[in-house]
Amino acid sequence: MNKCRVFLKDWRVRLCLAGLLAFFVGACASPGGAPVKGGLSGMAVVPAEKTGLFTGPPADAVRLNEGASWLGLSDKPADYAKAREIFAALATDYPKSRWRPLAETFIRLIDVTRSQQAKSLSGQELMEKLQQENEQLKKDIQSLGSRFQAERANLLQENEQLKKDMELLKKLEVQLDQREKMLR
Repeated sequence: MNKCRVFLKDWRVRLCLAGLLAFFVGACASPGGAPVKGGLSGMAVVPAEKTGLFTGPPADAVRLNEGASWLGLSDKPADYAKAREIFAALATDYPKSRWRPLAETFIRLIDVTRSQQAKSLSGQELMEKLQQENEQLKKDIQSLGSRFQAERANLLQENEQLKKDMELLKKLEVQLDQREKMLR
């Protein structure tokens, strides 16, 4: 028993035992962690497949991940044309791939997205055109309003002049009646 205590007091022995313990605990642990949920925020679309020591992932899975990377991440903008091209190549080059339906779905989604963007742009162009027409109509209304005010002012002056002329005519008529009476 004394020999065992002396043996464990040596620091090299303790270090070896701790290393062996760490090795056995590490060997018993399960590999990998919980899968990460989320969209295309930098993670691969295709889950990592187990590969051998000298083999890489299947080419169709690599192509699918490459296409997904062109759909846009937080650090780079999306290039839908490039992504669609890669997905179309996957669908034609690997017709029996298990990733083909996913690639075709991506192609359809890209087409819908691009058509919606085109509609949005045409809607924006239409809105800009309507705003320009609205501004032009406002200018026309202002010019018509100022013309109306000017014509109204002219008509009021003309009306006043006509009233004065009628008053003058009445006076002249009265004077004419008086002269006729005097001449008779």
